Amino acid sequence: MRLDDPELDVCARETRASYLVDAVRRQVAYMRATVPYWRKRLTDVVDDESEIESVKDLARFPILTKEELRSIKPGALLPKDHADLKVCRWTSGTSGRPTVNFWTATDWGALVASTARMLGRQAPMAKPTAFNGYSRGHVTGPLYSEALRRLGRTVYDRSHHPEEIFSTLAQAELFDFDTLVAPGKTTTGKGAGLNTFLEADRTWLESHGVRWWIGSSGTFDAATVAAVRQHGVEAVSNLYGSSEFGMFAVSCRQAPGDFHISQGHVLVEVVDASGAAIDDGQFGRIVVTHLCGMDDNGQARIHGGTQIFRLAAGDGATFLDAPCDCGLTTPRLRNIRRVGFPG
Repeated sequence: MRLDDPELDVCARETRASYLVDAVRRQVAYMRATVPYWRKRLTDVVDDESEIESVKDLARFPILTKEELRSIKPGALLPKDHADLKVCRWTSGTSGRPTVNFWTATDWGALVASTARMLGRQAPMAKPTAFNGYSRGHVTGPLYSEALRRLGRTVYDRSHHPEEIFSTLAQAELFDFDTLVAPGKTTTGKGAGLNTFLEADRTWLESHGVRWWIGSSGTFDAATVAAVRQHGVEAVSNLYGSSEFGMFAVSCRQAPGDFHISQGHVLVEVVDASGAAIDDGQFGRIVVTHLCGMDDNGQARIHGGTQIFRLAAGDGATFLDAPCDCGLTTPRLRNIRRVGFPG
């Protein structure tokens, strides 16, 4: 199945599950063969990846905590044949020492294609023209730009200049666009927020003809979303993810508080304190695995950059597994929040 194919989000759950299990087996085999750290950690649990018959079998493998991730030198999580590294991004470090993640060209291609897949079905126009207010220094900046360009038109990126030298507001005035990419509020390291534009001019969205607002979940709230719709914005796409993995879920068009998981480039699980998968409607912690890269033909390839398996980055959510009224069959996350779990 192609990672850029929207069918991945509407196919039968059994079809998607089979694809994911095959990808997990390939990735586990690759990690065991190329990364000594994972060879020991994974082989201590199983010595043959064919023993993984379903995603639920991953409960046997220990969760990787952020504390463990910080204790490992970044190079120790790279395969021995890591010559094709293309992108390097650090986390913000708000909860501890920053960590770093590397993507190969095919890894990055999978992330971009999956993000475009999430955004494409929510676009209110065929080919958006966007102003991207996110910093290029954070993973979201270049990721949003490349994903939107993949949808077929122009993206104007925010300059690298500090706000006091050349403000994002002043930059935006130089361009014509129908799509704004920005957090709801100004966030350190992520450029300007929607509040920056509206504090300068309450009619800013209407005057620029903004029809689509895209950003990240931590700075969106129901009141702000309702307000922008009153200013003529037709579609609001609220994405969720982490600095280690990029984006891997998008707000539902019918129930904006729910986030549809984009499986494929990553594997997302919601588990209890022991690491076992929870049932539909239960609350658990979110754990994520780098799963697939993607070649130029859209076909899945091994993830070749930083190898992360079942990382709990610190968030939890209610897990919803039933097909959604919006038409997607992908699992959803609800009530996402920071949590503390043992281990």
